[in-house]
Amino acid sequence: MNILQYEILPKQVEFMKNVDEVPFATYIGGFGSGKTHVLVLQILREISKGKCLGLVGASTYRLLADTTQRKFFELCPPSWIDVYMKSENRVIMTNGAEILFRSLDTPEKLTNLGLSWFALDEIGEVKLDTFRMLQGRLRDPNGSLKGFSVGNPAGPVHWTYEYFVRKVGDSYRLTQATSYENVFLPKQYTKEMEHSFGKDSTYYKRFVLGMFVALEGAFWPNFSALSYPEGHLIKQTELFDIIKPIHFGKVLDFGVAHPFVCLWYAIDGEKMVFYDEYFASHKTIREHCLQIRKQEDWHRTLYGPHNNDTVYTDHDAVSRVEIENCVDEHGNFIGFDCIPAEKKVMEGILLVYTMFEKGNLLIADSCEEAIRQIASYRAKPPDKTDKEIPIKEDDDAPDCIRMACAMEMEYAPTIFARGGSYKKDLFDHRRAIA
Repeated sequence: MNILQYEILPKQVEFMKNVDEVPFATYIGGFGSGKTHVLVLQILREISKGKCLGLVGASTYRLLADTTQRKFFELCPPSWIDVYMKSENRVIMTNGAEILFRSLDTPEKLTNLGLSWFALDEIGEVKLDTFRMLQGRLRDPNGSLKGFSVGNPAGPVHWTYEYFVRKVGDSYRLTQATSYENVFLPKQYTKEMEHSFGKDSTYYKRFVLGMFVALEGAFWPNFSALSYPEGHLIKQTELFDIIKPIHFGKVLDFGVAHPFVCLWYAIDGEKMVFYDEYFASHKTIREHCLQIRKQEDWHRTLYGPHNNDTVYTDHDAVSRVEIENCVDEHGNFIGFDCIPAEKKVMEGILLVYTMFEKGNLLIADSCEEAIRQIASYRAKPPDKTDKEIPIKEDDDAPDCIRMACAMEMEYAPTIFARGGSYKKDLFDHRRAIA
């Protein structure tokens, strides 16, 4: 294999040195700190050593395909690759090294492997049992017998904090990097992050500074049930007095005995307003769709002609297919196309916190059930073997809110950073990376 030359950052060099020196190393950093980039560079180092079997994993197939795998084929010279078996997600290199790309949502399928090394993207989304299982698969002497990973920081109750901060030493080592350390980012990127999220916010500390910080108790204690601008409530009829919407959408949380929920929202580039809600249990998908259509007819009497052309949903594939093919008793189509929201639970929660803090997230006072649930949305008691997750009680509307905010608003700083107009570019950008 030919020698490769890449420009790398000092923190990335530190990470590679840690991989050489200890069995398990991780690179934790803010947005844009070069995490997946350095993960792939280390993968290239591993496969350049000769015949070996390595696993590259991520919590979901979507993350694996859209981020990790894409970066691998961007950086790996085509001359290094002998064959790519797409149906098997397997790459064989010209020197005999072999890579398995695997989603970790079904870890029981990995139990029979004998690995030389493994590489994990977004380690904060990986369960401790999965990490331990992969450690037990490191038994192929043809490789380095290393496990290395990258990701945004999880909270201090997450197992990665216990392993890579508290246990740091001969076996585990941490490299932390802020977004500011990546000199290859556009100059305005971090400034826009400061402006959008606020330098004192938990979201900024975790996803820009790369710090292990957590929200304690209620996730959104800064939500105020006072009227805007003192608080976060508006009247449904005041929508156009508060913002000039450039986009309408809705977000769904599926359920049968547990409520099926739909929240409608509008955004103008900075502010996001949830202006109506629908909650119902023990109804069919057709009944839900009919009621959603009925409420949207009412919305058009309030706000004039508009389309809810973006529909985000949770990951229940069966319900999503039913909605996308739903017809009424006369055979008329009453469903809608859906986009499964990314599983970015804590990112969405912290983004909502920041938007409430800056007054950029508002709720219509007609959304009575959503308002009630926002006040009680909180984390499960700390558990070092698990991720920070909300209590699964009265969480339907908050789940919808954090899903929609994460999908619609997360990329606004990226648009600003490259000199674009949010109103002009955000939705094309959102769809391009989906």
